[in-house]
Amino acid sequence: MRGLLVATCVGGAIQTHAMSLGAAAHVTWHEFETRGKAFAMMQAAGMDYVRSDFQYWRCRPKKPGEAWSFGMYDQVVDEAGKRDITVLPILMYQSNWGREEFGRHEGEWTTFVRETARHFKGRIPVYEVCNEPNLHSFWNNPNPVNYLAALKAAYRAIKEEDPPARVMISGFAGVPLDFIGRIYALGGKDFFEIMNVHPYTWPNPPKGMMDSMMKGLKDLMAKYGDGDKPIWITEMGWPTHKAKLPTQNLFLAGLKAARPEQKTWRVGYVDTSGDAARGKVYADAMAEILPAGSTAKSYTVEEVNALLDADKLDAVVYPFDESFPLDTIKPVARFVKRGGVLVDFGGCPMWAPNRKGVIVEKTPDGKSIRGLVREQLRIDVIWPCPANGLAANARTFVTEAGMKAGLKSDPNGFSCFRFFDRTKLKDGDEFVPLTTVKDKNGHEVAGACVYRFNSDLKGALVLAGCGQDRGGTTEEEQARYLQQAIDISKSFGVERFFLYEFQAPEKDPYYSEDHFGIVHKDFSPKAAYKALKRRK
Repeated sequence: MRGLLVATCVGGAIQTHAMSLGAAAHVTWHEFETRGKAFAMMQAAGMDYVRSDFQYWRCRPKKPGEAWSFGMYDQVVDEAGKRDITVLPILMYQSNWGREEFGRHEGEWTTFVRETARHFKGRIPVYEVCNEPNLHSFWNNPNPVNYLAALKAAYRAIKEEDPPARVMISGFAGVPLDFIGRIYALGGKDFFEIMNVHPYTWPNPPKGMMDSMMKGLKDLMAKYGDGDKPIWITEMGWPTHKAKLPTQNLFLAGLKAARPEQKTWRVGYVDTSGDAARGKVYADAMAEILPAGSTAKSYTVEEVNALLDADKLDAVVYPFDESFPLDTIKPVARFVKRGGVLVDFGGCPMWAPNRKGVIVEKTPDGKSIRGLVREQLRIDVIWPCPANGLAANARTFVTEAGMKAGLKSDPNGFSCFRFFDRTKLKDGDEFVPLTTVKDKNGHEVAGACVYRFNSDLKGALVLAGCGQDRGGTTEEEQARYLQQAIDISKSFGVERFFLYEFQAPEKDPYYSEDHFGIVHKDFSPKAAYKALKRRK
């Protein structure tokens, strides 16, 4: 992929520059022993960058008076260089630092960054400052003020030790315009030289959604006079794990709790991916596990709206991600009011209003669409934060109501990163928690639940905050979507694109994180690797 030409328009004239391809790979961690094979295959596919963690705890002095130790990182940088591959280090802090105010650890952090920049002066041209600090899983109290303090300290330390080295802002999870905008508003523009985002759209294809996110980012950068700054995408990919239906046990238990007397179901899955075969996979998986005599089919937005208004469905299922089809909201609201059941799994219900692949967050008068929809359907979403003591990916455990609905008691619980409560319900409405966890005050909140209405609304909602269990893509879809994402990146003038990730660990066949790789654990290539190699 080295040397792909990207056309951009500057001052009315068409200009071109090269966009290169890199890979995120754990070559400084659990893939260290197989790094040689990885570098050879990356080079063969035309990749000229590899992104990997540089962690404070690995190189800090273990005893007073000892020197900093970069032995493992030296080996990776040197061996990658022999393959004409440059290492992009992700400067990662001590994991427990993210649980406290950054200022308490600024000295340790600055020393780590300074020692790293001094040691690798002239050998590492770009440093990425942390990874996805807008997520609780990487920074327990994710806020722009904390992250900007770390960014400023890193920028100053790097520039003092190695002035030509460029500083790149963290790769943010998604394209969080509010978070990035706040960094700009706080004066962060002067403390990084490369913008960086991770515009994931999986399980959906990138077309439409990625374009919308990248346009929003470009507009935001221009607003703050930063429109000429280069953009890198240091993570993007699609997993190929075997999960047919996300959280299928919760799905069945939720339907049972919503309508205990229901014997058969007519279920409609709303496919917004534009890929009819993909929607059919989900619908067929539902049909396999529903009670005998039930049906489950995948429909377009227009088809499901017509069926809802004709009372030809008992339950409608939204996509297994954080988007929802905006143009179904009015028919769905009428459906729930009459007694229908809406299932919304995927982490944070009603988070990203999706209209034909484009995320539309606000009404024409500037109001939050997600807020209005949640208010209408009485959804109370609780986000993990220090104030409530809830952790992202907290383990929630099956309740008595969950067991009654047939949900099996897993000793490890269900991992959730959004939670639910009953505060918006009206007299007569019921809150049925299927899995729960206690906050720091001992109050139980649900990781999965049913809102069973018996007021002005007569239907039910089945909700789950288990976003990491979204279904996988096929290897052919992974290849096709990555090609689309690369082309979209080129159209927005992205300087470098890193696929996530190179080698798949493949420990658990049903866990998404183990299957993002474009080569298998044994390095046999997937379709995506073959396609990239052909495109070289």
